[in-house]
Amino acid sequence: MDNHPLKVGRIAEDLALEYLQKHNLTLLERNFRSPLGEIDLIMRDKNTIIFCEVRSRKNRHFLDPIETIDYRKRNKIIKTSQFFIQRTSPSNKFDFRFDVITLTGKDNNRKIEWFKDAFQ
Repeated sequence: MDNHPLKVGRIAEDLALEYLQKHNLTLLERNFRSPLGEIDLIMRDKNTIIFCEVRSRKNRHFLDPIETIDYRKRNKIIKTSQFFIQRTSPSNKFDFRFDVITLTGKDNNRKIEWFKDAFQ
């Protein structure tokens, strides 16, 4: 498998998307970009819009994938989500949440974890 970071990231996002869709979430946007940053996946679960960051690492020897999301990255995701909300004008009936999907391992031996409300 090619270890180019963009390809590895794309594969991780593909796996995360498949995982979330198996849990009955609907994709609204993928790789949503604004001048403020990017959100990997924007999903919908009934009345909730979920802004999802995907992180992948081969192993946890140095850092767990969720530990790679620092204050600066969280801030960019939050600001980008605000841009998305203003741009798409979802009605007041939606709740919003920030989730993280982590993948550890490689190839067919990956562990997927879903952290709901990860920024709380």
